[in-house]
Amino acid sequence: MSIPEGSKRRLVLLERLLSDYSEKTITSQKIQQLTGWSSAVVRRDILNIDVKCGATNGYKVAELKEALVNQLYDFKDKEVKCCIVGLGKMGQRFLDTNELYDSPFKIVAGFDSSVNKTEVLSSSFPLHPTPKMKQIIQEEKISYALLTVESFEAQDMANLLVESGIKGIVNYTPCVLSVPEEVKVENVSLLTALYQLKA
Repeated sequence: MSIPEGSKRRLVLLERLLSDYSEKTITSQKIQQLTGWSSAVVRRDILNIDVKCGATNGYKVAELKEALVNQLYDFKDKEVKCCIVGLGKMGQRFLDTNELYDSPFKIVAGFDSSVNKTEVLSSSFPLHPTPKMKQIIQEEKISYALLTVESFEAQDMANLLVESGIKGIVNYTPCVLSVPEEVKVENVSLLTALYQLKA
């Protein structure tokens, strides 16, 4: 079943919320209190996934979380490799991030056009100059990239990522990237987020 985009975003957030939820069951009303989504929207969203964990007093948390993971992520591999492209201030935030802990995503490489940065910065994974990007991405079978370069480099780096076989890009630049339809882009922009809040 194809899940509508808005519903999918809420279900991803719900899965994250359940990771820190200590009770054995949760009701749609409780989810409404925690998220601000109406209980009707919550129930409709959960109907979009193959879940059989209803209880008279709510959903069974462990089973709901498992259903969310299986339906939303469908990982065939236990580890999904990612890389960082751009090691400026934004990129450096991800060098030792804990955000991906206990997830299938693992950052395995970083790239920057400045050889000095790749040699000076400290990281738990290898850092490479961008001319090696295509080779490393293909050798390591990296699927996704976090793009944190300066605006003037964004499209060129996106093009190189596409050529390298990347399946998706988390775009932290303010640029609108032009990529083939099969390559997914998730834009993460402070300015865009603020405009959306104001709209």
